[in-house]
Amino acid sequence: MKRTGSLFVSLAIAPLAAATLLAGSAALTTVSAKEITLRLSYFGGANGSTWADVMKPWYEAINKEGKGILKIEPYAGGALVPSPRAQVKALTDGVADIAFVVFSYTPGRFPDNDIMELPTLYNDVRESSHVIRALYEKGMLRGYDKFYVPFLVTTYPYNFHTSKPVKKLSDLKGMKLRAGGPVAGAALRAIGVAPVGMPITVVAENISKGVLDGTATDWNVMYSFRINDVAKNHYMQLFSTVPIGMMMTKEKFNGLPKNVQALIQKYSGKWIDDLFVKTTTAQQDTLLAKIKADKSHTIVIPDAADRAAYNKIMAGVVTKWVKGNPNREKMLAVAQDELKKLRSGK
Repeated sequence: MKRTGSLFVSLAIAPLAAATLLAGSAALTTVSAKEITLRLSYFGGANGSTWADVMKPWYEAINKEGKGILKIEPYAGGALVPSPRAQVKALTDGVADIAFVVFSYTPGRFPDNDIMELPTLYNDVRESSHVIRALYEKGMLRGYDKFYVPFLVTTYPYNFHTSKPVKKLSDLKGMKLRAGGPVAGAALRAIGVAPVGMPITVVAENISKGVLDGTATDWNVMYSFRINDVAKNHYMQLFSTVPIGMMMTKEKFNGLPKNVQALIQKYSGKWIDDLFVKTTTAQQDTLLAKIKADKSHTIVIPDAADRAAYNKIMAGVVTKWVKGNPNREKMLAVAQDELKKLRSGK
């Protein structure tokens, strides 16, 4: 009877156990299918073109297609990580999952990005952004090995914007201008300017205080950080660019489910890089027209002699940067080859 009772109890318990296992299995399925949230950090304002016209459409496209699977949670205006210099650390510390990065704010970490600061090499943002992506894809840029980089471009090639009038190259001598990186700083010194390193977020304030006489930058940055309010003289010599983009740690990216990785990859690289080039070019044209229509601003186009003198000095900066460094020689050769192919339409 005991044996029969035991069998009866076992049979009675079996359906309950099976139900419990099924419930547990269902719970596990629910947990594994839970929507993943990734925090996106941007230190700039939400009204700037880089955020409004590029990064916002990027995360909105991913969130729309990935509903129930992936949600990118945006934090603009420094809401998650306020300091421009702290974005890479925020990624490695796990404070942010994706971050917009100005690479020159972490000196020495991405040393080969210096090639993008070489003055007069790039005519527009399409050229400079194409070159940095090509160098990255070819594995020629150090510092990126622990990161996945969905967005990698540069600013539009810079011009000079000052609080004091500049009608010719020699007028820049003795001025203090903000420099976007070490090569840009060397180029400024070559024309008699004292380079000053500081985050773009405080440039307008320091121009208004007289700490700076101006900065080299593009129109988008001018308006995004209100530099146009204090630097109303624009000397249109072609200067350098600054690499920018969005990154994740590879550890974070590789730990995501394959379908989530595929979704991020779909909107990375060419999709977002091309969007940035298109919108930034249009934005530059719009803002330049706005500046031209504002009588409180002065735009100076250098004459042929002034441009020739400037280009000669800048060619010396490029030569000095390359000299005796085989790695830089290779990078410059690749950059020039990519520019040649791009300009010829190949």
